[in-house]
Amino acid sequence: MKRQHGFTLLEVLVALTIFGTVAATLVTATASSARNAARLEEKTLAGWIADNQLGELLLQRPSPAPGRKQRNVSYAGRDWQVQEEIQSTSDATLRRVTLWVAPNNPQDNSDIQARASLVVSGFIGVRE
Repeated sequence: MKRQHGFTLLEVLVALTIFGTVAATLVTATASSARNAARLEEKTLAGWIADNQLGELLLQRPSPAPGRKQRNVSYAGRDWQVQEEIQSTSDATLRRVTLWVAPNNPQDNSDIQARASLVVSGFIGVRE
């Protein structure tokens, strides 16, 4: 009787189990990498928006008064919400500025401070 060459059913099942485990790990790693890349892009764009808004506040004459404002901004093909809060400080020549930047999501009515991608604080000089 001749001996047949080939894989046994057990060997095939072990190989499929190993392949399935490796494939599942790769899919999970790829999805995680894609989420991280999207989050990094969102934070980068939010940082640029905050820098632009702070620059605009620095250039305003007279300097903006203390208070809170919210505006919608279109940047990089997306809609964003920016909330600025300007506060007086103990130094009369300085005002503290806090900016919250979040993607504009019409279905999400939660507070911008809770869903902000980025929060930036800085100071501007008071000019009259």
